[in-house]
Amino acid sequence: MPRVCAVTGKRTRKVRTSKHRGSPKKRGGVGLKVVGVHKRTVKPNLQRRTIWLDGKPRKVWLSAKALRELDPTLLVNPTKLPK
Repeated sequence: MPRVCAVTGKRTRKVRTSKHRGSPKKRGGVGLKVVGVHKRTVKPNLQRRTIWLDGKPRKVWLSAKALRELDPTLLVNPTKLPK
């Protein structure tokens, strides 16, 4: 099963980085040339957390952003909440 955030849908992305060489035209050069393009993966900050849905625990992958935005009562056992 791939690691995907259950709330935001964040997943591993593939991006390209490029290396430039030369001097920019605005500084009197002939322009920047792309001399190397590399592929790399960008992984989101995913954490495995237990959330309580309908009174039952479920382990899901959540991104750090989703954890900040999530209602804190979903992360606690509802039977142990103060009344």
